[in-house]
Formats: sequence, C-alpha cells, structure tokens
Amino acid sequence: MCTGVAAVLIKRTDSDYKILLLKRDTSVLRDVWCYIGGGIEEGEKAWEADPCQC
Repeated sequence: MCTGVAAVLIKRTDSDYKILLLKRDTSVLRDVWCYIGGGIEEGEKAWEADPCQC
C-alpha cells in the first residue's frame, strides 16, 4: 500500500512548458526545490491527502 503522494504540474505556453517546483522548508531536504509531495494518513485516499508537514 502506498503512503505517499506526488504531483507534477505542467503548464503549456505558446512556445514552452513550465513546471511548478516548491522550495522545501522542513527538516528534511530544507531549501531544496521539489515537486509537490506529501503523505497519506491511515484511512485517507491519495486524492484527499494534504501536503506533507514533515
């Protein structure tokens, strides 16, 4: 069973693609640019999960 969730947001423009990255502000990987990710709590579905507050 999966306990994590990740998403990559891509926006297409006329001549380019843009990807949303977030700079982490947690004890794990502080100041590292990452895609959107988080954890899934017991009984929660992946689409209901909030971003990780690790």
